[in-house]
Amino acid sequence: MEKPNSVLVLAAGSLGDALLTLPALKALQSRSNITVAGTQPYLELGAKLLGVDQVIPLDPLLQILFSSGPGDSQKDFWVQFREIFVFFKDKDEVILENLAKLSGAKVQFPSKPFREFLKEARWAAEYWLETAFQCPLAPDSPFRQARLQLDASTQKKGKEILDSLKLKNPLVIHPGSGSPAKNAPLAFFRNAAERAVRESQKQVLVVWGEAEEKNMETIRNAFEGLKDVVFAQGIFPLPDLAGVFSQSAAFLGNDSGVTHMASACGLRTFAVFQTTDSRVWGPQEAVILAAMKNLYT
Repeated sequence: MEKPNSVLVLAAGSLGDALLTLPALKALQSRSNITVAGTQPYLELGAKLLGVDQVIPLDPLLQILFSSGPGDSQKDFWVQFREIFVFFKDKDEVILENLAKLSGAKVQFPSKPFREFLKEARWAAEYWLETAFQCPLAPDSPFRQARLQLDASTQKKGKEILDSLKLKNPLVIHPGSGSPAKNAPLAFFRNAAERAVRESQKQVLVVWGEAEEKNMETIRNAFEGLKDVVFAQGIFPLPDLAGVFSQSAAFLGNDSGVTHMASACGLRTFAVFQTTDSRVWGPQEAVILAAMKNLYT
């Protein structure tokens, strides 16, 4: 069945925020052709992984919307969309006013402020799902288990990366996050790596991102001398990281965007939540824990 006219989604946020909008994007894509105008994490993930038609930068559109609004030179872009969904946590009246000037486009915005939604202690992804559907979603809806699209080329690249590191089906550990307060002690992750090797005969890959760069030596030293534990030499681009996840046994990490990504790749995910509410911010299919126990049972 041919899909109706295109839909534009304006979306901002970190990697974790982007992946919490994935169920809503999948829901919209099931009935329309979707263009996502997003921040850097959306651009890095790309249309293929997100399973949408295209991903474009958000900033140029915001510059238009924060100015005098779209002029004649931009109308060819805007008129192709029958609906525009604004996936922002805070409503901006200037943006809404200028979007309202776009002929033929119905603008959809969350029905309540995000701070009010948080008081309900529900999964954050439901905020965007309800924006997409304009009503609550059934508890058994398949869109709640939305995943990234891991095609054969992505999986092949992941295998090539692991082969180059002499790893097969490893446990992946990400011991950092965007906030030090969220992080479990490095000793916890070292112990997890030791147990994975000793009790389950698993190899371990330790990955890291920009948030960990300033503490690299400390993190590296925490895993120093461990058998069958490999420390990634650089930051994996998100498509490559998705490929690695597709070829791994399990993942252990803090409340972070990388943890959300592991879960969204269908990898068995163990997430440590210390200062944030896992009911709101946790991946829906992750195991929430404060200590690593019976990881492969």
